[in-house]
Amino acid sequence: MKPLLLCLTTLLVSGCATVSMVSKQAIVETEITQNQSEVRQKSEAFETLAQNEGWVSETGGMAGLAHMLFGSDGKQQASSAQTYAEKVAASSGDPAEVYSAVADDATRAAATLGELDRLADTLLDNGNVARIDLISFESALVTAQKSYRNFAEATGLVETRGKDGLPAAEDALRKFARTIDGARASADLMAGAYADNGEADPLS
Repeated sequence: MKPLLLCLTTLLVSGCATVSMVSKQAIVETEITQNQSEVRQKSEAFETLAQNEGWVSETGGMAGLAHMLFGSDGKQQASSAQTYAEKVAASSGDPAEVYSAVADDATRAAATLGELDRLADTLLDNGNVARIDLISFESALVTAQKSYRNFAEATGLVETRGKDGLPAAEDALRKFARTIDGARASADLMAGAYADNGEADPLS
């Protein structure tokens, strides 16, 4: 019994190199999987947010596919029944209020897309981009671009009736455009990373 006790004591004090290596590998794999899951979830969440808030009038992308397959609630159906310009009353509402609504929506969209872009950067740092992550991210990017166009369209419509509050809306749109450009660059990098590692991707 003493040799066995001595062996156990030695393992507890010194540790085991093999166990340590396996644990580190498991931690790395868990972190990569978690980042992949977050990119997918945040991408779909962005699309759902855009749909629910009326930033895009049509159902599309990953979230849209889910709505088509499993149905959507009344709020989503209502948001898709009108354009964004109609939602903010760009043709008839008080210009200052319309500009404020556009600025708020563009700022929120930029912040949400920025969070998603930072998750993509983390995934790129890990060097393991799965196809579903790339597809989800690109779908969210398309939704962001549609949202921007709708914000800009509403701004253009109300500009013919007044410009009180226009600078704030334009500033928010510029920031959103820069965020979209950054996400577009990330999408290109993700596509390149996936192309390099696609053969090893279990979802390819």
